[in-house]
Amino acid sequence: MEEAGRNRSRLIFHPAGVFFALAALMAVALPWVWLLPLEDARLAHARLGLFGFGGMAISGYIMTAQKAWTGRRFPTPALFAGMLALGARLACLGFPEDLWPILLLSLPVALMVLWPVLRGRRWDKAPLAMVPLMLVAAEAMLLDRPDLAGLLPEAMAALVFVVGGRLVPSFLAEARRRRTLGEPRRPPLWLGAILLAAGLLDEGFTGTLALLAAMLWVVVRSLDGLRLGQANRMLCIGYAGLVPGLLAIAAARSGMVPHLVEVHVLTMATMGPMILAIAARVTMRRTAGAELRPRRRHLAALGLVLGAAVARAFAELSGQAPLWLAVAGGGWSAAWLLFLSAHVPALPRPAPFPLLSAQRARRPADAPSR
Repeated sequence: MEEAGRNRSRLIFHPAGVFFALAALMAVALPWVWLLPLEDARLAHARLGLFGFGGMAISGYIMTAQKAWTGRRFPTPALFAGMLALGARLACLGFPEDLWPILLLSLPVALMVLWPVLRGRRWDKAPLAMVPLMLVAAEAMLLDRPDLAGLLPEAMAALVFVVGGRLVPSFLAEARRRRTLGEPRRPPLWLGAILLAAGLLDEGFTGTLALLAAMLWVVVRSLDGLRLGQANRMLCIGYAGLVPGLLAIAAARSGMVPHLVEVHVLTMATMGPMILAIAARVTMRRTAGAELRPRRRHLAALGLVLGAAVARAFAELSGQAPLWLAVAGGGWSAAWLLFLSAHVPALPRPAPFPLLSAQRARRPADAPSR
């Protein structure tokens, strides 16, 4: 029993350990899907990237966060849920036009994510917990409407905008409490969400102005945390990846850049840095009573992800696409291999607590009485 208790505390038995590792594996493989003898490599690339890499990262975060929301551990073994999620990705490569991998493998994982939140009656968290279920529906629709693949990166950017808009301030609030700093006045999330929605739905001049205003909203949120510790600086840089993503949307609409530039900036410069900044917190350096500190490989991975996004854009804009594609693919895969070089050795070790943040600073009122 004692050994079992130790086993349950190891990182590999936690959703963050399993799903962040699987998301990184999907990311490493993503640039090289084009080399496989697939009937529709474009569709496979989209499914592996948006629903594999993005979906696994989102599921891992929600499964981890639900313990704080409900006060209970995730009820399903993380390894079992991870095996289903990985099986769904492998099946989509072998059976690209079949619906059964989605229904038999992806759908159960999405329900596993949602059920604890519904059972705990955390109705305020239910919309976020339903995101994996919405991704399942989107992937099923994609089989009949492959043309939707070009719209899904914008939907993922909206998800990063909203989820990050709630997550980033919560981490920054703890950093301010450590420093006894007050909360600054910031434009509310609902205002940013309205601006983003208007920018995405209106492709005219008004929509472009709304996108620019949404970029400014992100900049204000991101600059706010650059001085609140290294881990929060990395998180805010990741969230600021929305700025080039939204700028790419506006540029593609005006014909300044090809649509594929927009797609890859949204996935590589927006999704990639944000996912990395959150997942890396699990294995950042921890000192009692101090804040998280990214490892050098975490910072190197962030630089490689951003550099790969730039190289991928050059592949569409320059006349030397093969060279820039190789640079982008190599940099992207190297970034996630660096992440795995810190994450995988931590899997058999006891999971840190809290998983995604340092131990909270003790309030004076919380100090033990003598």
